[in-house]
Amino acid sequence: MNIHLKSILSAFAFSLLFYSKSFGLNLFLITIIIITLVSTISKERSFSWTYATAYIVSALFVFINPSGLSIFVHFMALILFIGKSISQKSSTYISWLIGCIALLISSVANYMQQKENKSTTSNPKQKDVSPKLLNRIKGVLVSIVLLCSFGLLYRSANPVFENLIEQINLNFISIPWLFFTLLGYILFLHILRPFDPKELIAYDLSQSNTLNKPTELVLIGEKQKLESESTLGRIVFFALNILLVFFLTTDAIYLLQKTEISNSGYSQSVHQGVYALMFSIVCAIALILYFFRGNLNFYKNNKRLKSLTYLWIVLNIILIVFTWYKNYLYIEALGLTYKRIGVFIYLLLTLTGLITAYLKIIHIKSFTFLLRKNVATVFTMLFISAAIPWDKTITWYNLSFIEKPDIFYLTDLGANNSEQLYKYTKNNPNSIDINIKEIVMEKHVEFLSDQTDKTWQEYTLYQLVNINK
Repeated sequence: MNIHLKSILSAFAFSLLFYSKSFGLNLFLITIIIITLVSTISKERSFSWTYATAYIVSALFVFINPSGLSIFVHFMALILFIGKSISQKSSTYISWLIGCIALLISSVANYMQQKENKSTTSNPKQKDVSPKLLNRIKGVLVSIVLLCSFGLLYRSANPVFENLIEQINLNFISIPWLFFTLLGYILFLHILRPFDPKELIAYDLSQSNTLNKPTELVLIGEKQKLESESTLGRIVFFALNILLVFFLTTDAIYLLQKTEISNSGYSQSVHQGVYALMFSIVCAIALILYFFRGNLNFYKNNKRLKSLTYLWIVLNIILIVFTWYKNYLYIEALGLTYKRIGVFIYLLLTLTGLITAYLKIIHIKSFTFLLRKNVATVFTMLFISAAIPWDKTITWYNLSFIEKPDIFYLTDLGANNSEQLYKYTKNNPNSIDINIKEIVMEKHVEFLSDQTDKTWQEYTLYQLVNINK
């Protein structure tokens, strides 16, 4: 089937599923369509079932829990899938870039490339659109223009014909719908005929994860420079280690004190720990990248520098543990919030960053290795996070384990927790302020109304579970 015909049919499906609709079942259905279309041209392009599966699963996340995070991750998975369908071996961040280029500017990029090819070769490739099909398209367009023109002319000349024309109802066709369908056509045309940035892909594939060992002659020639850098590195890491040991000691004393801490004290303690950790990790990664960027990795007298660097990494991991514990105490006392969950996720990501930094040093890896591993880790973490209904989880934890939960904060979360709050207010009528009750009731009524008004394209798991209720 011709690419343009596939794009037109897909555009109508796109318009049917998404025009004036919220996300739900439609996102899963369009995912199946996109994967099917890409798989049909797998002979010309690579196809990865791993990333296709991740793309489908992300659509299921939206169907189960249509939150901002799950929708964001789904579109990130789409871009990654498109990028990987063009080049499977590319790095994750390069695949995202390739996917963005493919979805946004493929037509322009392909046109410029074809124009350049025509100017550099005497035998340009034939166009994708056959002359026969092109003539048919021209014929249809000319016919539409002539029909409209002569229809207006005959309308003014014949009252009967005018009445007949007036009875034709074309209200179902709107300018916004036409533009939306055109957008769908362009989108699917870009998916089916993406731009292939061969130079970008080749550059990415040429970047090695491992540093190349220089010859002994090069090391001898740079001996004085390497010795100077090694000495500087030892002094810097020694000083930073002393400072961090002192900070961790005082932090441990603070944590071991059996004194009651106020809410503001918890908040200040956690925030200061996170800020210190952020600064420390940034310094650690920057210094490691600077000192171990090149031939110093192969210098024979770098053992002390490496030992001090390993100690610096270990001390930062201890700082992560301390901050994790303070955040845990914060949550145990006041409950879950998005910011407190974000602290845990940030701590996990920084731990991963430190581990990859350690691997870079011990296995003499390049900056590209760090970038590839950490970007992939961030996406994996986002993907896993999208599977969790955070609004419901936060509400469940706070209502179940916190003696005096902040109901007002819970009402500010997404609409998904409205039923939980409604049941809680019914079961605990005397412990909740009247104004809060009214807010909960309004939120619950609005949620039920929104769920009832949804069309089949917008259905989520909620409609399937409650279809007979």
